[in-house]
Amino acid sequence: MISRRNVLAGMAAAAVVLGFDPSSGSWVTEALAGGGMLRHNLPRLDGWIETDPSALTSFSTDLGNSVHKTPVAVLFPGSVRDIQEMVRFCKKYGISVAARGQGHTTFGQGLAKNGLVINMSSLNTIHSISSNQADVDAGVTWKDLVTETVNSGLTPPGLTGYTKLSIGGTLSVGGVTPLKNDAGAQVDNVRELTVVTGTGSLKVCSKHKNRELFEGVLAGLGQYGIIVRVVLDLVPAKSLSRSYFINYSDNATFFGDLRTLLRRGELDGMYNLWVPDGAGGYTYQLNAVKHFDAGYPPDDSHLLRGLSNDSLQVVDESYLSTMLRVDVQIEYLRSLGLFDNMKHPWFDVFLPEETIEQYVGEVLPALTPEDVGPFGFMLLLVLKRSELKLPLFRVPDDTEWVFLFDILTSSATPNPDPGYDARMLERNRDLFEKARALGGTRYPIGSLDFSHADWRRHQGEQYSRFARLKKQMDPDGILTPGPGIYC
Repeated sequence: MISRRNVLAGMAAAAVVLGFDPSSGSWVTEALAGGGMLRHNLPRLDGWIETDPSALTSFSTDLGNSVHKTPVAVLFPGSVRDIQEMVRFCKKYGISVAARGQGHTTFGQGLAKNGLVINMSSLNTIHSISSNQADVDAGVTWKDLVTETVNSGLTPPGLTGYTKLSIGGTLSVGGVTPLKNDAGAQVDNVRELTVVTGTGSLKVCSKHKNRELFEGVLAGLGQYGIIVRVVLDLVPAKSLSRSYFINYSDNATFFGDLRTLLRRGELDGMYNLWVPDGAGGYTYQLNAVKHFDAGYPPDDSHLLRGLSNDSLQVVDESYLSTMLRVDVQIEYLRSLGLFDNMKHPWFDVFLPEETIEQYVGEVLPALTPEDVGPFGFMLLLVLKRSELKLPLFRVPDDTEWVFLFDILTSSATPNPDPGYDARMLERNRDLFEKARALGGTRYPIGSLDFSHADWRRHQGEQYSRFARLKKQMDPDGILTPGPGIYC
């Protein structure tokens, strides 16, 4: 375990934090204390508190790079007890608290202005892997987990497209799985959670114990507790994957073939990636996958029978390589300096099967080059509605399939013109209202101004229930202020 003393010994430039001065709203360092006794001492920690300005800057924004809210301190916890102690401390002095995994939301959802950010990456132990479940810290990434489980022929039922995201972070928003259409969202494959509430209490919850808290925390955007440990499902994994890449230029033809493949249910998963066609438009690139073991390859002609398009590329690779494909693409952009420093005003919305074709057919032709950006892309992911069970994972009802439409916009430069943010927010609002009129709901990882009234409408009949849970589990309202749900 990392100790506070050992870490600080190696950080000569960092100030040692001893306490908090409520009169000034600032942390007291060893230099400022002057050797006198402090009235407001920090609790003893296994990790450490960081207040160095350069460190705070790195925790003051997220992947969107448009919202900036600087915390007054960052906790690098050495134990779950550290999180409990600091939540109690912050509750006492009215300091807001936000847990941060990999910071991949795009509109300040995990920020805490003048508050405490908890760097959950410090808690990253895989405690155990058995034949059907894994017990992990919330700071473990999906990449870390699947890299470990495939050695035993196992995998989480569904993985995010980009797997270098923390397990606790994606479970807080829901977690969408592009290559497993019928496994539900990631929150639907959780057995048990250990959570620190807004009072600093440690609670274990599941479908059978503290169920309301369990249902509130999963896809609850950090409002009712901080996930610190997770027990989740594992299923058998094949060793190899065959990917089929099929290109389309026509909206109706694409959706016709997609529905055919979904109805058959013979492929393991599929999603669509839009790529520029070189003529100012976009090519639909259907990515479909079938997993298999050596010696038992898929029957391509049977799986793809009757499709309207014969533009086909087939690629075989290991199961793990397929699951990490997006990681390779993102890391390439990152290596060129074209990812972390760009602005990402992402747009993400769920639509029912009945209206998704109309929505895409109307939105796609109207997009400008700025709407996507030279390093951005668009996705369409598919989830089976009957497998989505959690009340705060808000998706359209009365439909067999739910479609997540993403415009993962990237700015052309790190510092676009001053009106860029406003234009993108206005665009996102217009696209959202159009989607909502067609039965759509928001997937709250993107960049969208959402009022209290919007949140009430978003949660619908669940709002009163979870407002009560908020008062019970976080009575002082210190947890995760970014979304502004109960403000």
